[in-house]
Amino acid sequence: MRRYVSDTAELTDEYGIQIGRWTQYRDLGPLPFDAMWCVIPPGGSSTEDVHPEVEFAVVTRGTAIYEAGGEKVEVPTGGVILLEPEQRHVIHNPSPEQPLTILSVYWMPRPETGRTDAGDGTGRG
Repeated sequence: MRRYVSDTAELTDEYGIQIGRWTQYRDLGPLPFDAMWCVIPPGGSSTEDVHPEVEFAVVTRGTAIYEAGGEKVEVPTGGVILLEPEQRHVIHNPSPEQPLTILSVYWMPRPETGRTDAGDGTGRG
């Protein structure tokens, strides 16, 4: 059993927020997906992002507001948002006090089916 916590992750500045890619956990070896922690400061927002992967994002701390295609969706702690490939999006942290933490798991869709099944782990980064 292994445990990974966002509070101890090595974070870098990407997309206008703090990112902790799971490649830092070398003991995991190859996975069928890629993953990263996303930490957005109080009142902060990511830059607009678009990518070819499917993204499954779990809010682990705080409340996120996802903006995509002119629609805004509030996602509370424990909630999930599923973004389709090439879906432009921005993530907002509406809290004036608490950082927002998200676990983002992403993968390339399988071209033969067009479905959002977990791919071969050759996603972003």
